[in-house]
Amino acid sequence: MLKNIIALLLLATWSTNVWGQGPPITLDKPIMLGEKKGTVRPFAKIADNEVHDFTAFVLDADYNFTNKLAVAAEVPLVFAQHGEGAGLGDIGLTAKYQFYRKDGMGKTIRIAAKAKNMFRTGKSLETPTLGMGHNMTYLGILAARESLRLGTQAELGYAAMPSADHLNHWLYKLGFGLPLLKPVYPVNQINLYFEFEGMNLPRHNGANQYGYYYAQGLQYAKGRFTFDLSVQFPISQQFHGTPTFERKLWTLIGARMII
Repeated sequence: MLKNIIALLLLATWSTNVWGQGPPITLDKPIMLGEKKGTVRPFAKIADNEVHDFTAFVLDADYNFTNKLAVAAEVPLVFAQHGEGAGLGDIGLTAKYQFYRKDGMGKTIRIAAKAKNMFRTGKSLETPTLGMGHNMTYLGILAARESLRLGTQAELGYAAMPSADHLNHWLYKLGFGLPLLKPVYPVNQINLYFEFEGMNLPRHNGANQYGYYYAQGLQYAKGRFTFDLSVQFPISQQFHGTPTFERKLWTLIGARMII
């Protein structure tokens, strides 16, 4: 009986303050916090790329107008190497609508639609975050199954750049969150995240362009706060026609607070 009460309490908490394993690190989330709630997430991304290396300090914030509808904005300040200097990266605005929700004892399933627009406020280097040089519209689907023992998240979407259609690409992500401590309330949890990302571009210069990546993440969640560390490296990639997409090592360090 006590376990059932705790499970119900934690499930209710998912809809208001926290998630079962905390939010994923490199994936987006379909789980809404609840009406008139939001998060602020400052983080640093250190990108070691084949062509353009940079460090970006990003302020990411979202707000839930209802239990189903959320909007978000991200503003990156980038410091590029090799003479590109410092300045704004590409600013992004996002809207999400959760159209499916099924809750059970100590578990929940959520699915949401996502629309995101990236503005070419950064440099014209055809490099994500640093500056694509083109406006980009992204449409996708987010899904998650969270339980007290394991969290699973997925994302599938397509990014289109009308002024540079050779950069249009499919994006797909899959992540697993594993809590290391027993669930308690208020939340005090350490999570391991195993996150995969894939990208496919149309054929360019006679060769298919693709990249597959793995990110190992560590997260500490305490009440309304989470602290993230993630290191991503390539499994396999081929960007003969678009070398600015090629990654070597990406490191993310950040935190977020529910407001």
